[in-house]
Amino acid sequence: MKTKLSIAIISLTLAACSSTKSPSTVEAPVAQPILTQKLSSTFKRKGVKVEFDCSYGTGVFGGDSSLCVRGDVKAIEVTAYATSNGNSENLREIAFQVAEDKARGKLQEFIESDIKTSRVTNTLTKNVEKANDRIKQRISNGEEVAMSDEDAAKESNFAVRENSNDVARQITETIRVNSVGIQRGVRNIDEKIVDRQTVQVTIRWDKDSHDFATKLKSKFSARQ
Repeated sequence: MKTKLSIAIISLTLAACSSTKSPSTVEAPVAQPILTQKLSSTFKRKGVKVEFDCSYGTGVFGGDSSLCVRGDVKAIEVTAYATSNGNSENLREIAFQVAEDKARGKLQEFIESDIKTSRVTNTLTKNVEKANDRIKQRISNGEEVAMSDEDAAKESNFAVRENSNDVARQITETIRVNSVGIQRGVRNIDEKIVDRQTVQVTIRWDKDSHDFATKLKSKFSARQ
C-alpha cells in the first residue's frame, strides 16, 4: 500500500512539473554603444579618374599595355553625387542635373582652382566702473570712523565699488574657391540611382570628343 502511494505521489509531481514548464525564451540582441558604431554605405564613392596614352610597352615586344609608359592624357572621368530629398520623378530629374553640375565643377577644380583665404579677428572690450559712496562723515584712507548703533543699521557710511569687464572676441575665417574655364567635349556617360534618395552622374572628357566639338564649333559658329 505504501509502495502504491509513493508511486502515485511521484506521478503527480512529474505531471505538475511538466504542466508548469516555463516557455522558451528569446535572448534580446546586445545593444551596441553609439561610440563604437561605424557608418556604412551601400555604394562606394568615386571621384576623378585619369586615363593616359601608352607611349610604348615595356613587355615582350613592347606589347604589354599593363607595363606601358604613360604619355599624354587620354581621357578624364569625374563622378559626382546629389540627393533627391524625395522619391518623385521631378525631384529625381533635378537631382541628376545637380549631380552633373557638381561633376563639371569638380572637373574644373581638378584642372585649376584659385583659392583665397582670409582671417578677420574682431575684439570688443567693454569696461564699466561704478562708485557709490554713502557717508554722513568724511572717510579717508586709514581713518577710523565712529558710528553709533543706529548709524550702523542705516544705509550710510559705506563705499561701494562695482567693476564690470566684458570682452568678446570673434574670429571669422573665409575660404573662397574660384574656378572658371571652358569645357569642350565633356559629355554625360552614366546616370544611375545608387541609394533610395541618392543619384550618381559620371561625365567624360577625351581627346576625340574634344576635337569633334572643336570642329562643330567652327561649323555652327555665327561668324563665318
